[in-house]
Amino acid sequence: MHCNICGSYFYLKRNFLDLFNTKKEYVCDYCYKKYPINLQVTNVFLDEYECKIISMFNTNYKINYNSFIVEYSKIAKTYIDMDGYETLFFDSISLSDENIELLYMLSKLFNKNLIIITFLIKK
Repeated sequence: MHCNICGSYFYLKRNFLDLFNTKKEYVCDYCYKKYPINLQVTNVFLDEYECKIISMFNTNYKINYNSFIVEYSKIAKTYIDMDGYETLFFDSISLSDENIELLYMLSKLFNKNLIIITFLIKK
């Protein structure tokens, strides 16, 4: 396979049980170690509702974050059907005063708590 970040070729180890299953891997082991996924949950308390922001990275790397789409989709499957929550997806989000006001308006619009899944929280 071809790594989307460094461009090197890599091979997936297989055993007898998954020999004929197709696997989609876009990142080699070296890049997984160089750009580690560090899940963080940030709670933002709004007036009547709550907003949970789940970010995958804590550092702004100069890479194409779509290379980690397999991991991103696994995280999304976990949180997408939670009762009482509306799920939103962003590439990155900043926790400025204007954006917190927008989150407040979104929670009022949906009349629900918010879950935001993102690659990065900008500071």
